[in-house]
Amino acid sequence: MIEDGSTAPDFSLPGIVDGQPDYYNLMDPLGGGRAALLLWYPVDFVPTITPDLVAASEWLDRDDLVVWGISSDSLFAHEEYAETHGIEIPLLSDLHATIADAYDVVHDDFRGHAGVPKRAVFVVDSDWMIRYAWSSADPLSAPTESPLVGAAETLSSVLGEPFGAPAVTYE
Repeated sequence: MIEDGSTAPDFSLPGIVDGQPDYYNLMDPLGGGRAALLLWYPVDFVPTITPDLVAASEWLDRDDLVVWGISSDSLFAHEEYAETHGIEIPLLSDLHATIADAYDVVHDDFRGHAGVPKRAVFVVDSDWMIRYAWSSADPLSAPTESPLVGAAETLSSVLGEPFGAPAVTYE
C-alpha cells in the first residue's frame, strides 16, 4: 500500500452519483486546491463497508473536499448499491483494478476473485501528497474503529480546521 508522504497517482475513472454517470479526474479537485478522500472497497454490497460509505456522505457539501468510493464493480452495480443503501457519494468503477494497483491495494485473491481492490482509505492533500493511508486485510471484518476517524483527524490538519468524524455503526 502506498504510504503517508507518497505522491498520489493521478487517475480518471467513470463513476455515478444520483443515477448520473460521469468521469472523475483526481487532478480536477486537487488542482483546484481541494483535498480528496478515497474509499476503496472490493465490490458493492459488502455489509462491513456500506456504513462507511453512507457516513461519508456527511462530508459531501464541503467546498474543500471531494469524497469518492472506488471498487471494481460496474456503474450499473454502483447505481443499484447506492439506491438500495442511500449512498450519496460518487461511486467510481475501476473494473480492471489498474488504479487500485497504482495505489498498491489489490487483492491477489478475494473469495475466488483476482484483481479486486482491498478495503483502503486515503486522504490526499492539494499538493498530491498522501496524508493518511489505511487498509484492512479482510474487508469482511468490521474494524474496531471506522477508518473515517483517522481520516477526520488528518483532514483537520490538512484543511486547517476541526473536522469531526461521522458516526459509523457496523452490524
